[in-house]
Amino acid sequence: MQATNSRGMMSQVEIPYVAGAFQHVLEPPGQREARKMRSTEQWYINDHCFVAGPEGRIHWFGITNPYPPEGQQLYGPGSHRHLGHASAPAPFGPWEEHPHVVALPEGTEENIGASFALRRGEKYYLFANYSGEQGQYFATSRDLFSWEREPGPVPLLGEGMRDPCLVELEDGTYLLYVCMGQDGYAVTGLAESRDLRNWTPLPPALVTDVKGSWGPLESPFVHRHEGLYYLFVNHSHRQYEETLVFVSEDPRHFDWEQPLTTMFAHATEIFTWEGKDYLSHCGIEDRHWSGAEGQYGLWLAELGWR
Repeated sequence: MQATNSRGMMSQVEIPYVAGAFQHVLEPPGQREARKMRSTEQWYINDHCFVAGPEGRIHWFGITNPYPPEGQQLYGPGSHRHLGHASAPAPFGPWEEHPHVVALPEGTEENIGASFALRRGEKYYLFANYSGEQGQYFATSRDLFSWEREPGPVPLLGEGMRDPCLVELEDGTYLLYVCMGQDGYAVTGLAESRDLRNWTPLPPALVTDVKGSWGPLESPFVHRHEGLYYLFVNHSHRQYEETLVFVSEDPRHFDWEQPLTTMFAHATEIFTWEGKDYLSHCGIEDRHWSGAEGQYGLWLAELGWR
């Protein structure tokens, strides 16, 4: 298959697929402590990210929370209080749980959510959804364990802006992708920066015909493969684990009318480890996973290209 950019250039397109079965690799950080305290709480993992650490381990950061008591909203005020952390020497483990990066106090009405981490120079940068005064949560670290909170540098790009993904281009420009609403429709918003602190809003990378400003599309992720950019975006309000994939030579523009394929995963992230690509999944709301061992945790599979 081929893709054409705005200048008529042609490139060979490969179609991503799940190479084998998903494997459960991590139970929700916090669940073990809950069992230790003989709590009946059921914890779950949702939107997350991966980054290679300085010690040759892969690190996971993401949503980990107990389900709220019956009668309380899963996404109500103060329901998302924890940003978890774990690491492993290889994608399929063994994974080691670490103290939460963020643990908001009980009774708060604030929420901490989907995160994205990356390395720039000698520092690591962590972005996350945050409902507090400064908007996006923004922190830096030199070791991925000790984080220093800094004022949020990302401007509000649109209604319901959330689920950040960042990509560094070959010229040193960083692109920030988020899900949000524009003129009553779901879009993948876009901004660019040279230093991860000063951002310039750009037109949306993906404009859709899906009505709604908050939630119809979630968890955008852009992966560069063989010179092309692949956008994975979760159409969760149509089917919780429906992830649409688009491809483009221009990382600033994807065509809603030309989806490449569909993958069965929720809040999927893509990362490369020792020459192989992997994708992740978490399935906290879909009945397909009901009763499956490890259904509330993190799943990984090898990602193939054909």
